[in-house]
Formats: sequence, C-alpha cells, structure tokens
Amino acid sequence: MKRYYGLLWICALCSCGIYTFSGSTLPSHLKTVDIPLFVNASLQANVAEEITDSLSKRVLATNLMRIVPTGGDATISGRVVTYANTPRFYGNAGLRQVTISEYEVDITVEVEFADNKKNVPLYKGSITGKGVYDFAKESEDIGRRKAESDIVDQVLQNSLQSW
Repeated sequence: MKRYYGLLWICALCSCGIYTFSGSTLPSHLKTVDIPLFVNASLQANVAEEITDSLSKRVLATNLMRIVPTGGDATISGRVVTYANTPRFYGNAGLRQVTISEYEVDITVEVEFADNKKNVPLYKGSITGKGVYDFAKESEDIGRRKAESDIVDQVLQNSLQSW
C-alpha cells in the first residue's frame, strides 16, 4: 500500500513539470508592444503616469511581448477618465455623529489594445479599478495603489492574457 501512495506522489510531481500554462494565446505575429503614457483627464495628479509605469512593468514580467518605445506590433493605450475617493463604510458614533472607517478609491480608464500589423483593435473598453482602505490605519495612497493594481490586472486580463 505504501508503494502505491509513493508511486502516486511521484507521478503527481512529475506531471507538474510537464504541464505549462502561458495564460496567453496572442496572435503569433505580435512580438512587440508600445505603451504610450496614458492621458489623464481626471483631476488627480500623476495617476496616469503611475498606471502606465505599473502596466509596463507587469507586461515585462509576463514575457509575452517585448516593450518598444514606439512602433510596436501592438499598442496598449489609455485615458484616465475619473478618480474618486468616497466613503464606503459608515458607523454610528452616537447621536447625530457618523464615523467613516473605510474609503474606496475608484479609478476609471478607457483602454485600447490595438493590433498595429492588421490595424484592428483587439480589445477596447472601460475599466474601473477599486481600492478599499481602512481610514484609521491607512492613507488614500494605499487605496490608490490598490485601485491602480486592479486596473493593471484587468488590462492584462482583457488584452494580453485573454488571447
């Protein structure tokens, strides 16, 4: 019986080395991508720069495409449309007193992932990233970074990894 379980364990370990998952089925003609600075139509400073920088780093980490400054086989472009920091959780501290313990940063961007070789958009849409933070322990910056990370995750999901 011990041999049987040992054999199963060895088979399970060996099979993990055989299986690979790239998470992408991008068209084979797309090898490079350029990611121009997102446009910032919100009133929040530096949000477009931070999203563009984070997206570039994550695309590099995926090893699916090589980033070039301009003229890539594909382009991921975007526009930050809105930025909001709103109360999310209210509490009652007493008569006529309301406390807010959680806030949520919402950032909406319009994104396009375009195939420059065939001159067609592969993905075009609006994405909203959300970042909840504890007002008593964290700053708005924490919520903002969470929202930006959420946006980058969704952009990758809808562009590079969905193909």
